[in-house]
Amino acid sequence: MIVGAAAAYIAVIGATLLALALYIGDVALESALAFGLAAAAIAAITVALLLPRLRHLRNTTRVAAALAELRFDERAPGARDELGSLSSALNAAGVNIGRLVGTLRQERAQLDALLNASSDATVAVDDAGTVTYMNDAAGHLFALAGGADIGRPFIEAVRDHDLNGLLMAAAQRGERGVRVVAYGGSQRWLQATAVPIEGGGAWAALAVFHDLTEVRRLDSVRRDFISNVSHELRTPLAGIRAAAETLQEGAIDDRPAAIEFMGHILRETDRLTQLVEELLELSRIESGAAPMTFSRIDAAVMVRATAGRFAQQAERAGLTLIADVPDAPLTVVGDSERLERALGNLVANAIKFTDAGGAVTLRAASEDDDVALSVADTGIGIEPEQQARVFERFFKGDKGRGAGGTGLGLAIVKHIVLAHGG
Repeated sequence: MIVGAAAAYIAVIGATLLALALYIGDVALESALAFGLAAAAIAAITVALLLPRLRHLRNTTRVAAALAELRFDERAPGARDELGSLSSALNAAGVNIGRLVGTLRQERAQLDALLNASSDATVAVDDAGTVTYMNDAAGHLFALAGGADIGRPFIEAVRDHDLNGLLMAAAQRGERGVRVVAYGGSQRWLQATAVPIEGGGAWAALAVFHDLTEVRRLDSVRRDFISNVSHELRTPLAGIRAAAETLQEGAIDDRPAAIEFMGHILRETDRLTQLVEELLELSRIESGAAPMTFSRIDAAVMVRATAGRFAQQAERAGLTLIADVPDAPLTVVGDSERLERALGNLVANAIKFTDAGGAVTLRAASEDDDVALSVADTGIGIEPEQQARVFERFFKGDKGRGAGGTGLGLAIVKHIVLAHGG
């Protein structure tokens, strides 16, 4: 715009000087001015011809600068000269590069979503061992060790030389490795898999950490269950066999002894029957195969009925049995038979493990929109380190190993409560 104005200004000045020379009549001045006017005219024509190209060049430069700044929406107007081809090429490059970058951003977002949706911790490092990527699970897993922050050395993030050595072997020597490590003070079992990445830029190696802690715990519970079932079945069967062999060897002819051994067989048979029935009941409840008959129940009435049912047993044990319930109804929706069984199992346990002179309290209370049922006692208690396992099948605390029972009562209570959404 400035160049065009200058050209017009030169042309106007030249025309004015020429007119002045003609008016004066000086031939020499007229010739000089005519020459100057011709030069100004040529300059004006030249600028006028170059002006569109300069404008196209400026537009092309603007588009190139936008591409350098990763802005792909700028376009250069078309032209019919040589710069038109350059403008068209830059416009096409902007469209193609914008489409490519958009695709790469979409794929990166999909990769982030995929890795963050996984419960396995995933960490990428460069060849120096610096964290270049981590998903959300990795942030949670290594939070106690200081956090696997991006840009931080991996060894500082995990504080474990076994895991760091595995990942460094992949990043620096290209070695793929798998290792199971007891990680951290809580001894979480991690299966770490590290793989090298060729041509991955800042990602020299990738490691995936699968938490095996719960799998190992369940495997331990399964082994304990098989062992406990074998023991609980073997004990009454051994007692029945011993009594039968004694009778077979001649005790059957001694009527008082025969009656005693027959009573022993019946007691062991009852114990075995109870064990099988409780196992079947527990299996049905866990699998959801046990039909639940839901109806509206007054929890206060149920607690009073349970207290009445165990009143004589508590009296024989020298215990005080208390039913702490409000006068107003406490309505819940549930299977009355199974809820009474769960409450009865808790009361039976409380009576069994409370010394004479103690107390067992059954309580029903309203809490917000729910009803809480509880059984408290003044008994021998459970060691703190064993409290997390009391609802496992066949588990018996150290203090209660000699008190009899199958060890399934609290497991049944747990699953009845879960089946009611409690």
